[in-house]
Amino acid sequence: MPQYRTQAINLKSYNLGEADKIIIMYSRDHGIIKCVAKGVKKTKSSLGGRMQSFMANNLLIAKGRNLDIVCQAENVESFSKLKTDYSKLSYAFYCAELINVFGTENDSHSKEIYDILFETFKNMSIFDNPEDSMWALLRFKLKLAEYLGYAVELDNCVRCTGTEQKYKTYHFFCPDTGGVICSECFLKSHRTFEIDRRHIKLFRDALNYDFPFEPDYIDKNLLFSSFNILKEFISHRSDKKLKTSEMIEFL
Repeated sequence: MPQYRTQAINLKSYNLGEADKIIIMYSRDHGIIKCVAKGVKKTKSSLGGRMQSFMANNLLIAKGRNLDIVCQAENVESFSKLKTDYSKLSYAFYCAELINVFGTENDSHSKEIYDILFETFKNMSIFDNPEDSMWALLRFKLKLAEYLGYAVELDNCVRCTGTEQKYKTYHFFCPDTGGVICSECFLKSHRTFEIDRRHIKLFRDALNYDFPFEPDYIDKNLLFSSFNILKEFISHRSDKKLKTSEMIEFL
């Protein structure tokens, strides 16, 4: 039976019989993979806690006819603090849901997507400030959209491709078209968000930095309004209703 090695993060699992589980993972080399972890529910299983959600492992996997089989798992990172904070855990479930919805087998950008997921879980796990964790989540959404070919447009109006020469800035964001729009196009748009220069700066900074290097302009209201903008932006690009975003709105 042919085998392969990869590093992957567990996203979710399903029971399979009395002792086994099906684990859905995102791997750095193959994108989404679905594997059987045999005997994992037994107390003496060598896989044990390594197959829990949000664990990163180096894996040895055997190719199967229908589902591959996990032969060995060496833990790389457990992101343990994600599981002790309800907000961080909600953010992690949201990231996992986005990967499950948009990720595919043999993603052409699997390395980049894996790395931004790993970075996001790592940062959220070590951040003490709730605003920094939300920053990590916003960065993840922006970078994931970029790798999927849906990068937000922040420089030119997405409807007319023009710029507002008077202020050289934009005051509206249109989720369905994927970026900023000018005042004239705003009148022709149905669903828009009012934004200011801080939103544009936050989006640009989050695309480039894994933590806010100028935190003075950031507050909770700005972070959550940015989250809602990107939530609508992403929902327009999915044919499935995202459930975990609703959890975050109640935090």
